[in-house]
Amino acid sequence: MRRVATITAAALLAGTALTAAAQDAGETEDETAEGGQPSEPTINGQGAQVLRETTEEETVVLDENGEPVLDESGNEVTETTTSNTQTVTTPSGNVITRTQTVNPDGTASTDVSLERAETPGAAERPDRPEKPERAERAERPERPEKPEKPEKPERPEAPGRS
Repeated sequence: MRRVATITAAALLAGTALTAAAQDAGETEDETAEGGQPSEPTINGQGAQVLRETTEEETVVLDENGEPVLDESGNEVTETTTSNTQTVTTPSGNVITRTQTVNPDGTASTDVSLERAETPGAAERPDRPEKPERAERAERPERPEKPEKPEKPERPEAPGRS
Protein backbone atom coordinates (compact mmCIF):
# COMPACT_ATOMS: atom_id res chain seq x y z
CA MET A 1 0.00 0.00 0.00
CA ARG A 2 2.87 2.35 0.81
CA ARG A 3 4.45 1.54 -2.50
CA VAL A 4 1.28 2.53 -4.36
CA ALA A 5 1.04 5.76 -2.37
CA THR A 6 4.70 6.52 -3.10
CA ILE A 7 4.25 5.84 -6.81
CA THR A 8 1.08 7.93 -6.90
CA ALA A 9 2.80 10.81 -5.12
CA ALA A 10 5.75 10.60 -7.49
CA ALA A 11 3.43 10.65 -10.51
CA LEU A 12 1.58 13.69 -9.20
CA LEU A 13 4.83 15.48 -8.47
CA ALA A 14 6.08 14.70 -11.97
CA GLY A 15 2.89 16.23 -13.35
CA THR A 16 3.39 19.34 -11.27
CA ALA A 17 6.92 19.70 -12.65
CA LEU A 18 5.30 20.09 -16.07
CA THR A 19 3.09 22.78 -14.57
CA ALA A 20 6.14 24.66 -13.37
CA ALA A 21 7.62 24.53 -16.86
CA ALA A 22 4.35 25.78 -18.35
CA GLN A 23 4.18 28.58 -15.80
CA ASP A 24 7.76 29.63 -16.55
CA ALA A 25 6.80 29.74 -20.22
CA GLY A 26 3.83 31.96 -19.33
CA GLU A 27 1.16 29.49 -20.42
CA THR A 28 -0.84 29.49 -17.18
CA GLU A 29 -2.40 32.30 -15.20
CA ASP A 30 -1.52 32.88 -11.57
CA GLU A 31 -4.26 32.63 -8.99
CA THR A 32 -3.89 33.58 -5.37
CA ALA A 33 -4.46 30.95 -2.70
CA GLU A 34 -5.73 31.66 0.82
CA GLY A 35 -2.28 32.48 2.20
CA GLY A 36 -1.56 35.00 -0.56
CA GLN A 37 0.82 32.51 -2.21
CA PRO A 38 0.59 31.91 -5.94
CA SER A 39 -1.39 28.79 -6.80
CA GLU A 40 -1.79 27.37 -10.25
CA PRO A 41 -3.94 24.61 -11.74
CA THR A 42 -2.28 21.53 -13.13
CA ILE A 43 -1.38 21.42 -16.79
CA ASN A 44 -4.03 18.86 -17.75
CA GLY A 45 -6.81 20.98 -16.25
CA GLN A 46 -8.22 18.31 -13.94
CA GLY A 47 -8.66 20.79 -11.08
CA ALA A 48 -5.71 20.04 -8.75
CA GLN A 49 -4.15 23.10 -7.15
CA VAL A 50 -0.40 23.48 -6.63
CA LEU A 51 1.11 25.75 -3.99
CA ARG A 52 4.87 26.39 -3.95
CA GLU A 53 6.85 28.23 -1.31
CA THR A 54 10.52 28.66 -0.48
CA THR A 55 11.74 29.34 3.03
CA GLU A 56 15.21 30.09 4.36
CA GLU A 57 16.05 29.40 7.98
CA GLU A 58 19.16 30.72 9.67
CA THR A 59 20.49 28.76 12.63
CA VAL A 60 23.40 29.52 14.92
CA VAL A 61 26.32 27.09 14.65
CA LEU A 62 27.00 25.37 17.98
CA ASP A 63 30.22 23.72 19.11
CA GLU A 64 30.42 20.35 20.86
CA ASN A 65 29.65 22.02 24.22
CA GLY A 66 26.43 23.55 22.84
CA GLU A 67 27.81 27.09 22.81
CA PRO A 68 27.63 29.35 19.75
CA VAL A 69 30.69 29.50 17.51
CA LEU A 70 32.10 33.02 17.03
CA ASP A 71 33.94 34.41 14.00
CA GLU A 72 37.04 36.68 14.08
CA SER A 73 35.03 39.79 14.88
CA GLY A 74 33.08 38.12 17.73
CA ASN A 75 29.80 37.63 15.87
CA GLU A 76 27.88 34.35 15.99
CA VAL A 77 28.31 32.13 12.94
CA THR A 78 25.02 31.19 11.28
CA GLU A 79 24.07 28.61 8.66
CA THR A 80 21.25 29.03 6.18
CA THR A 81 19.01 26.08 5.35
CA THR A 82 16.76 26.39 2.29
CA SER A 83 13.45 24.50 2.05
CA ASN A 84 11.27 24.25 -1.04
CA THR A 85 7.75 23.06 -0.30
CA GLN A 86 5.23 22.06 -2.94
CA THR A 87 1.68 21.19 -1.91
CA VAL A 88 -0.78 19.61 -4.34
CA THR A 89 -4.47 19.48 -3.42
CA THR A 90 -6.52 17.19 -5.65
CA PRO A 91 -10.23 17.64 -6.44
CA SER A 92 -11.01 14.59 -4.27
CA GLY A 93 -9.44 16.30 -1.25
CA ASN A 94 -6.14 14.41 -1.08
CA VAL A 95 -3.13 16.58 -0.17
CA ILE A 96 0.40 15.66 -1.27
CA THR A 97 3.22 17.69 0.27
CA ARG A 98 6.81 17.49 -0.97
CA THR A 99 9.52 19.29 1.00
CA GLN A 100 13.11 19.44 -0.23
CA THR A 101 15.61 20.76 2.28
CA VAL A 102 19.14 21.79 1.26
CA ASN A 103 21.62 22.07 4.13
CA PRO A 104 24.58 24.49 4.06
CA ASP A 105 26.98 21.62 3.32
CA GLY A 106 25.01 20.91 0.11
CA THR A 107 23.20 17.73 1.17
CA ALA A 108 19.57 17.59 0.17
CA SER A 109 16.75 15.61 1.73
CA THR A 110 13.25 15.18 0.37
CA ASP A 111 10.15 14.32 2.36
CA VAL A 112 6.86 13.38 0.71
CA SER A 113 3.62 13.03 2.65
CA LEU A 114 0.16 12.03 1.50
CA GLU A 115 -2.98 12.96 3.42
CA ARG A 116 -6.00 11.11 2.12
CA ALA A 117 -9.41 12.71 2.18
CA GLU A 118 -11.88 11.14 4.54
CA THR A 119 -14.26 8.78 2.81
CA PRO A 120 -17.35 7.33 4.42
CA GLY A 121 -16.88 3.87 5.91
CA ALA A 122 -19.03 0.90 5.04
CA ALA A 123 -21.33 1.60 8.00
CA GLU A 124 -21.88 5.21 6.88
CA ARG A 125 -22.63 4.49 3.24
CA PRO A 126 -26.26 4.38 2.22
CA ASP A 127 -27.60 0.97 1.27
CA ARG A 128 -27.68 0.21 -2.41
CA PRO A 129 -31.12 -0.06 -3.88
CA GLU A 130 -32.07 -3.61 -4.70
CA LYS A 131 -31.94 -4.59 -8.32
CA PRO A 132 -35.31 -5.25 -9.87
CA GLU A 133 -36.01 -8.88 -10.66
CA ARG A 134 -35.48 -9.89 -14.22
CA ALA A 135 -38.53 -10.42 -16.31
CA GLU A 136 -39.06 -14.01 -17.35
CA ARG A 137 -38.24 -14.76 -20.91
CA ALA A 138 -41.05 -15.70 -23.21
CA GLU A 139 -41.04 -19.35 -24.06
CA ARG A 140 -39.95 -20.17 -27.54
CA PRO A 141 -42.21 -22.28 -29.64
CA GLU A 142 -40.94 -25.77 -30.19
CA ARG A 143 -39.30 -26.40 -33.47
CA PRO A 144 -40.98 -28.94 -35.65
CA GLU A 145 -39.03 -32.12 -36.03
CA LYS A 146 -37.07 -32.37 -39.21
CA PRO A 147 -38.25 -35.10 -41.49
CA GLU A 148 -35.86 -37.95 -41.90
CA LYS A 149 -33.87 -37.89 -45.08
CA PRO A 150 -34.66 -40.70 -47.42
CA GLU A 151 -31.92 -43.16 -47.98
CA LYS A 152 -29.94 -42.71 -51.14
CA PRO A 153 -30.43 -45.38 -53.72
CA GLU A 154 -27.49 -47.64 -54.18
CA ARG A 155 -25.33 -46.94 -57.13
CA PRO A 156 -24.63 -49.65 -59.51
CA GLU A 157 -21.13 -50.79 -59.29
CA ALA A 158 -18.87 -49.37 -61.86
CA PRO A 159 -16.34 -51.61 -63.47
CA GLY A 160 -13.02 -51.31 -61.70
CA ARG A 161 -14.49 -50.78 -58.26
CA SER A 162 -14.32 -53.43 -55.77
